[in-house]
Amino acid sequence: MTGAPFSLHLEPNRLGAPAGTRRIGLDGLLARRGSRIWRAWVRGSAARHGFRWSLRDTFDTSWWPQGIDVAEHAGHRFLAVSWFAHDRDTRITIVDLDRHRYHHVLLRESVQDAAGHVGLAPIVIHAGGIAWLDGRILVADTFGGLREFRLDDLAVDGDEPVLIESARYHARKTKGDRGMRFSFVSIEHTDGSPRLVAGEYGDGARADRAARFSLDLDADVELHEPGLYRMQGIVIVDGTWYITTSNGEHSRGDLWVGVPGELVRHRHVLPAGPEDLAFDRSTRRLWSLSEWPGRRRVFQVDPARLPR
Repeated sequence: MTGAPFSLHLEPNRLGAPAGTRRIGLDGLLARRGSRIWRAWVRGSAARHGFRWSLRDTFDTSWWPQGIDVAEHAGHRFLAVSWFAHDRDTRITIVDLDRHRYHHVLLRESVQDAAGHVGLAPIVIHAGGIAWLDGRILVADTFGGLREFRLDDLAVDGDEPVLIESARYHARKTKGDRGMRFSFVSIEHTDGSPRLVAGEYGDGARADRAARFSLDLDADVELHEPGLYRMQGIVIVDGTWYITTSNGEHSRGDLWVGVPGELVRHRHVLPAGPEDLAFDRSTRRLWSLSEWPGRRRVFQVDPARLPR
């Protein structure tokens, strides 16, 4: 199904970093001690090789993990995980999978007051999905499209690591459409120039939708309706769709595999509260995470071990 529920409009950040911040980049962040990840058992027959955060982050009820992606930098493998704090703040966590350490980074935008002074303000979005692409991290902004952050711009404000927004891709709804909610976003892994897939989490009143598109502002948007409810994440690998759906706090999540119209449901094979999905090219496995305090885990899924 092809359509155009939205068009993207690029808005660069022209204010830059305010005085008082010091750029350190990703390497400067990784030189810090950070916190340790701990190997942990994960509920769900499809989940493999999981880890948990520190006890503080595992049980914290103010921050909730949502999006995930995987990339390589300087010969090491990394995860990026997005978190939101209700109506208050958003952050990205960089996880060094080889050194078993992680670092929280607050997301900020440059703002200017009436006197012309530039400062930093918290970015308050759900951040339900992220895509790590060519030194950039794109964060889903539910009603706004995508926020872009460049890892070279990673800085410290005082002693607090911050990542300052470099641009926005505003998603403006097209005439006659209800518009697209960007509940999550990921990279489509296939030959050719990279494309993104974004989807919306619904309330059950109507089936969720997904869109495939590139960041070329003049490119077509391809709209899909997989016919699912409570979608949390999608990743497409060589034409195969992998979709997580949730079933509430006390029931394990589902993994759907196939193509729209021919999706196979693997019922309750994921932990309760599964969120976003990412594909690890080096291992040919998927990464996902769960959100509930005390039970939140980050884990892999091996598609080769799923029942056919």
